[in-house]
Amino acid sequence: MIGIADIGTRRGVWVGFSELYLDTDPAPAYDCLARILAASPYPLGELRRILLEEVHPVLRGNLLSSAGVWNGFDPDWLCARIAARLARPLWLRLPAGLLAATAKASWRELEPRIARLRGAGSAISQNTSK
Repeated sequence: MIGIADIGTRRGVWVGFSELYLDTDPAPAYDCLARILAASPYPLGELRRILLEEVHPVLRGNLLSSAGVWNGFDPDWLCARIAARLARPLWLRLPAGLLAATAKASWRELEPRIARLRGAGSAISQNTSK
């Protein structure tokens, strides 16, 4: 279970990932989202887990809706829904698998961008510390 302090840190990641679930093409959001995720304290594996196990189960229904949310999810609503889901025992949570292929495809686009941004950031900090 994640703590209150971690919810504050995760909020930006959750809201960023929510862009992938809007009733729009997610491709234009990849670069901006990669910058948000690269700036987060989470390693790549944890970011993938957050997408697939925290954000995806809450928002996947928007991908099935014929008139889904297209202009953005309310951040307070989103965080409350994710936190409530995470507070449930594991055996009461629905599996994240439904429509996970969509989330995994987005992750394949995001992961190398995040890695590249983090690599560039570490190269810049190494150059400035010399």
